[in-house]
Amino acid sequence: MIEVGRGQVEYFVTFSDNLPTPPRQARLYMDCDFQIEPGADPELTKLVSGHNHPLAYLSILSNLTVTESHVTAAGAIVIRLGDDVVFTVINRPALDDPQSHGEWRMTQWFAS
Repeated sequence: MIEVGRGQVEYFVTFSDNLPTPPRQARLYMDCDFQIEPGADPELTKLVSGHNHPLAYLSILSNLTVTESHVTAAGAIVIRLGDDVVFTVINRPALDDPQSHGEWRMTQWFAS
């Protein structure tokens, strides 16, 4: 994961495939709730529990490598990252955003 941010309406995270030529990226847009499970690393646990703002919370994922991902039957996307971190994007409105639509979408891979 190489970038986190917020557009006009939704948060996003950007992935890179790390291929030498040409590298590609994809972006996951989130107008929904999400959670981060920090794994066994005490530093990550401290960071996860210490951040209240969604962008600060998402920044924990920067520079972690995706090891596995899948979409559940309920439509949530579960992404496992290095250091046993689990990032789950849930198809329900974000609790802190009354305008949230409770959905996520992933772009196609594009050249970076």
